[in-house]
Amino acid sequence: MLTGNTSFKIFFLFITVLLAGRATAQVSMYDADRRGSVYIGIGSNTATHRPSTIEITQGTPGFSSSYTLDQVAADSKTTSKAAGFAYNVKVGYFFDYNQTFAVELSYEPVKYHVTDGQKVKLKGTVDNAAVDTSFAFSAANGYFYNIDGSNMISVNLVKRFQLLQIKSHNVRLDALVKGGGGPAMPHVFNSIKGKVAEYPSFQLGGWNAGLEAALRLTIMRHVYVEGGYRYSYASYNDIGVYSGTATQKLSTSQVIFTVGYTFATTKRNPLFTKPERYYRPLTIKPIYPEPLDVADPEPAPAPAPEPAPETTE
Repeated sequence: MLTGNTSFKIFFLFITVLLAGRATAQVSMYDADRRGSVYIGIGSNTATHRPSTIEITQGTPGFSSSYTLDQVAADSKTTSKAAGFAYNVKVGYFFDYNQTFAVELSYEPVKYHVTDGQKVKLKGTVDNAAVDTSFAFSAANGYFYNIDGSNMISVNLVKRFQLLQIKSHNVRLDALVKGGGGPAMPHVFNSIKGKVAEYPSFQLGGWNAGLEAALRLTIMRHVYVEGGYRYSYASYNDIGVYSGTATQKLSTSQVIFTVGYTFATTKRNPLFTKPERYYRPLTIKPIYPEPLDVADPEPAPAPAPEPAPETTE
């Protein structure tokens, strides 16, 4: 279970500490009790995979195999089965008063393909016989290995930092930090020793977690473009191969470009309201202003004494 995985718990503790904190005011101060905004975006990604080890268990009693393919290199190139646009979808909701914290749901069908023609070390047992050898991992030899779509779903916590906003509110630049995780449901298509296996997508095959940093440019208060870098760690534990399964721990970095639209969920939301006289109020005037300090008036001079009446003898 995920709760029993120490590294998984430490990772999410780090995310919580990183993103927790007091939200700072980034928008105009209006007398609204609630605020909120929803965004939806779609874009593309370019993925880079670090070398990883694939552990394979397959066969039948008496002819079982259990071996590893050590530190295989991979790319995200498409194959005949993995053709298609490398896209991603994101939907988020800024929920706090200052609209600096959001929860985001992202879907990323990242592609993975073991580079064809490389020399791979195989170590373990094959048909109950010990094996420790190297060979050319290529389609010509009956070997190929694809995750046509990792289908990683993540629930992310997002923190937004305002960097720039012009007086008309028509242009705004923000920095975003995201972190979270969720299930991975890969669609696999591979051939081991010439034996082809293919399993349909959207079958639970592990989990993923990641961190992302991004810059978002918002134009006319609604339309935005976003560029980011995401580092993900995925643990696959049920990858289908012929007459067996494979497990794999995979680290992936992505450069993500997204175009989206944001709209308010409450009335008179300052992020979408054209400001009066093109400036943003910096403070709120108190309801009962304190009286100004006034110096005490100088005391009036004492009246002059009246002259004594004249007397006659």
